[in-house]
Amino acid sequence: MVTTTWMYIGLAVTALYLIVLLGLAEYGSRLTELSVSDYFVASGSLSSFVVFLTMIASAFSAFTFLGGGGIAYSSGISGIVLVGAVAFIDLPALVIIGERVWRMSKRGNDYVTPADLLCDRFGDSSSLRVLIALISIGFTIFYVTIQFTGMGLVLNVLTEGLISRQLAAVIIGVVMAVYIAIGGMRGVAYSDALQAVLIWVGLIVVSAYVLWTTPTSVYARVSETVDYANQLTMDPLYLYTAAVGFGLSQSVWPFIWQRYYSAKRVSGLWGMGFGSSLAAIGLLTFFPMIIAYAGLVAFPELSNPDTVILRYILEMPGPLFGVLMAAAVAAAMSTADSMILMMGSIGARDVYSELVGTSYSEKTLSRYSKVLSGIFGVVALGISLLDLGLLVEIAIDLAVPGYALLVPPALAAFFWPRANWQGSVAGLTTGLIVLLYYNVADAAVPLGLWIGVPGLVVCTVVMIGVSLATEKPDSERVQEFVYDFRDRDLSDLEGTYQERREEVSGEGREEVSGD
Repeated sequence: MVTTTWMYIGLAVTALYLIVLLGLAEYGSRLTELSVSDYFVASGSLSSFVVFLTMIASAFSAFTFLGGGGIAYSSGISGIVLVGAVAFIDLPALVIIGERVWRMSKRGNDYVTPADLLCDRFGDSSSLRVLIALISIGFTIFYVTIQFTGMGLVLNVLTEGLISRQLAAVIIGVVMAVYIAIGGMRGVAYSDALQAVLIWVGLIVVSAYVLWTTPTSVYARVSETVDYANQLTMDPLYLYTAAVGFGLSQSVWPFIWQRYYSAKRVSGLWGMGFGSSLAAIGLLTFFPMIIAYAGLVAFPELSNPDTVILRYILEMPGPLFGVLMAAAVAAAMSTADSMILMMGSIGARDVYSELVGTSYSEKTLSRYSKVLSGIFGVVALGISLLDLGLLVEIAIDLAVPGYALLVPPALAAFFWPRANWQGSVAGLTTGLIVLLYYNVADAAVPLGLWIGVPGLVVCTVVMIGVSLATEKPDSERVQEFVYDFRDRDLSDLEGTYQERREEVSGEGREEVSGD
């Protein structure tokens, strides 16, 4: 068991880690210009390796040290299959949608938010822009509360109550707010890259310790005595539709969407897909299974199954404890920072600017975005410190299926020429109403399907019907999004936003002089 001395050393190592994050943010700020696109998507300049690492960190967050072990501990093979199956869905989904989003951002378009691209394709509809923004911010702010709760829980458990959950959340939240404000997307990306390394190292070390100290007979005993350890206890139809729904939705999560814009090269999109799948298989299935199954014997009847990995960290040798504490904190921070940054950009660009209707300078809009990021972060932190019970649970249950509603318009933008903004608005609105009905009313989903399926089906059907019944979209937009570049080498589009704007301008001048 970790002594008080090693506990304080662990806190010192964690504090040093937080200082390093601030240093990375400062480094990122030196490379950041005063434009919105540079602050929020790094002007499409991030290397493929950085994008790969930041995807690992952004996609799974506190779930790696908390939820992954918790679902394996409490649900056994069903939870492992549910999370592991996502790996086979998100790779193709991320690449198919991501490559096309990236491609359009490299045509000299100053995209920052998902609505920037979708409104460019369907027509600059204020209703579509604000609706996408409300879906993005409305679900995300509650999702971030869970990250803050996770941060607090990690330090509360690992200090054995020395630091309260609330105080830990406030301390880490303040540090996060500072490095987001200083470094923007570059600061977040570099921080996430470090966090991804720490998360992998942490879970590998804990898994190795568990295998070293746990007799192999323990796993055989768990298999024989715990029914759900090797038998599916979830309805298979629910299990697989949930995995497919989660995998598809991940490709259009707003903060993941911004990663598409930030990648400099097309290889970064493949890196995102492989990073997400690798994390789902390793960080959320293989390592948690090793740890949680041993924990069923070592820590039977845990009151909070999510703490099973933390329980083993408390048993680790002192010299490793500080690194593992920092790794667990890193896991909890790694998604919240991306989400807060995303909400600030969407709030300023898609809501404030659109509703006020004023044309702001890049410097002013960038300042408003930073302020809004801080406001959303404080609101999420405040919610995490309060006991709002059912409200938070409902909002979190809505988050992933809510994001999934963006899949039909995203696919239609690139693959269906007839899709228009009227169909997209109608589909998103009715899909959202159906999703709210099944969640808030606690109505039984037909056939035991995942709760997101009815909303997704209704969204798709209504979008198709309304699009066919209303006017055709602009033919030039359809040509550009659906038909152009089908035979063009994507590597021709690589570069930063500025480089691509200059190249596109040069091509335009050549065409004019040729005429």
